[in-house]
Amino acid sequence: MWIIELFRSATFRLAVLFALAVSASTSVVFLFIYWQVATFDVKRVDVRLVDEVAKAVNDPEDQVRRELELRLTGDLRRLDYAALFDKDGRLIYGNVAVLPKGLPIDGAAHAVDTLPLGSMDAATEPAVMVAGRRSDGGVVLLGRGLYEVYALRRLVVEALALGIAPTIVLALIIGTIFSLRSARRLKAINQTIMQIMQGDLNERLPIRSKPDDLDYVASAVNLMLDEIVRLLAQIKSVGDNIAHDLRTPLAIMRAQLERGLAAYSDKELRMASERALKELDHALATVTALLRISEIEFGRRRGAFARVDLTDVCKNAFELYEPLAEAKSIAFTLEAPAPLSFVGDFDLLVEAVANLIDNAIKFTPRGGAVRVAAKAIAGRPVIRVSDTGPGIAPSERSDIFKRFYRSENSRHIPGTGLGLSMAAAIANLHRLDLRVEDNNPGAVFEISLR
Repeated sequence: MWIIELFRSATFRLAVLFALAVSASTSVVFLFIYWQVATFDVKRVDVRLVDEVAKAVNDPEDQVRRELELRLTGDLRRLDYAALFDKDGRLIYGNVAVLPKGLPIDGAAHAVDTLPLGSMDAATEPAVMVAGRRSDGGVVLLGRGLYEVYALRRLVVEALALGIAPTIVLALIIGTIFSLRSARRLKAINQTIMQIMQGDLNERLPIRSKPDDLDYVASAVNLMLDEIVRLLAQIKSVGDNIAHDLRTPLAIMRAQLERGLAAYSDKELRMASERALKELDHALATVTALLRISEIEFGRRRGAFARVDLTDVCKNAFELYEPLAEAKSIAFTLEAPAPLSFVGDFDLLVEAVANLIDNAIKFTPRGGAVRVAAKAIAGRPVIRVSDTGPGIAPSERSDIFKRFYRSENSRHIPGTGLGLSMAAAIANLHRLDLRVEDNNPGAVFEISLR
């Protein structure tokens, strides 16, 4: 079974292709060497024999004979062929009985398959021969056997065979090893994914200490799983909070309607209905706010963003809440001296700043102050909404942007607990940071570039 899985492995197939590629390239190199060796050695013999024959046809016969004798006596391996013939073709001296048939006497090199040798050497082999005619009509014949050339060719061919076979085997072994390792890793990853699909969201894909490309993909998947777990936890928390926050107004409505139905006068029934409608409005506002946050987080796209002026954003939100601040005798000021260009959604940014201003006015006591500022700090646009309210404890600053979070000190103040969550969602959509700091007294909410 594992052999079938091995052949299905992409790593093993890649190793096979690599082995074939190495074998092909090695064969080309060896064939080139074989061709160079074969042709170069033969050409070298041809040139030497042609030069020696060209010299011998002009030398005296005695000198030619002495040189042929020296050549043959020094040829221990019996590779040289030399002969001197008279004008009638009779052998004067040498180890070749007669001139080979068909050999041109033109002083050029020619290949000869068989040689008529004398009694001193009964063996024969392919050779390169050069025959030249002397001025007296005689013929000088020189040749060289091709035994060494053919032996070298056989050596090259054997080296080629011995070099390719281990290369293919080694490549296949390496491919098999890597394929088995990859198969084990992929099997472990697949098992983990199956466990995750079965509901165990705490499982994570295995990652080695020295990561490779597969580990980088596994890390990205683990990050995605962390985000999924976070979102599921957030959804569960939202569901729990919705159930908790809607249960109270629904229970109040039911009790008020029951009392109204049990009342004896239409006036009491009308008052109970009005109070029930008020609680119903509160529940609908909660649901509407939740839908709005979901729309901002998942429905909106940055493709519709355009260049806006953050100063105009703050002015619009300021004008919207100015009457409410006056009614509560709060000193409401705006500081936006210069235009601040930014790419985003104008209406959403106004909504985010408006939620911060609404929160500040809601928690600032009568006679306090709320200040809205929009300016550039270190070249970055910054929007700040500060108040002189009770402030926010450091231990709660990481929780106030969660949905439905209400501080123990502010549960008596009407609200859905979703305003800051909506502002945070809009800031995150625009890749902005929303932070809270001390105002001594009160709090400062700051929106700035990350």
